[in-house]
Amino acid sequence: MDDLDVRSALAEYVTETEPPLGLTGDDVLTAGRRSRRHRLSAAGIASAAFAVVAILGVASLLTTPVPPPSPPQPAKPVPVARCGERVTGETTQQVVARLTCVIGTAVRARVAPEAQIENLPQPGATPPSDPFHLTAKRTEENGEVGTVYYMDVRVSDDRGAGSVHFRIIPPFVHLMTSCDDRTIPKTASCSAHQLSEGPLRETADRNAEGMVVLTTLIRTSAGTIYIAAENTGVVATGDGVHRPVQRAEPPLTSAQLQEIVTMPGLAP
Repeated sequence: MDDLDVRSALAEYVTETEPPLGLTGDDVLTAGRRSRRHRLSAAGIASAAFAVVAILGVASLLTTPVPPPSPPQPAKPVPVARCGERVTGETTQQVVARLTCVIGTAVRARVAPEAQIENLPQPGATPPSDPFHLTAKRTEENGEVGTVYYMDVRVSDDRGAGSVHFRIIPPFVHLMTSCDDRTIPKTASCSAHQLSEGPLRETADRNAEGMVVLTTLIRTSAGTIYIAAENTGVVATGDGVHRPVQRAEPPLTSAQLQEIVTMPGLAP
């Protein structure tokens, strides 16, 4: 799978026209297979990328870019030692329990103490008792097998409702981490940095109605860690239903997203 295939799947996730809860392992890899079958030449690749950009930028003339994200800052200390450490031979259930503890502790430490947090499950699924409980989805591509871990939560406090979306993608699924990625909306600001953990990219986008989407991803040897924050707690359903702005800014800032994705405890 190449950059374009999975970039498209991830780009769809952070737009209002695609459901964020649909970015499971199968969705990411199926998008790649479907895209590859329809690309017959380098010109085809360019055309596909242009089409994705066109879809993501339909409101480009009506949106206002937000300032570029700040450079990465030292990670804020978070007491995640109680979550345990990565050990050889962990079962999927043990990995899920450890990562759920780490991401839950990290997010709770950065939102308002009184914030109410709800899990946003797949349609028809029962929300877990722990809103940060990660779903693990096995996936395979070209003989390589891995696991996608994902979680979506609504965060509500006295400033309104927002949401946080988290993904860990297997290392064999290669995601582009530079700002040359043509699936990034033209209205979004973008910054890329090389960290000791790996290449990191951030984007920030605000449309004319005030909808803000912040994303950060980092590619490490253990996989790509992706997190997004929005200033609405309403899940995109892909049917064109309007999603209202429910607070001025997302519940997490770009700097906080940087802190989270660079936490060493998030390696699956």
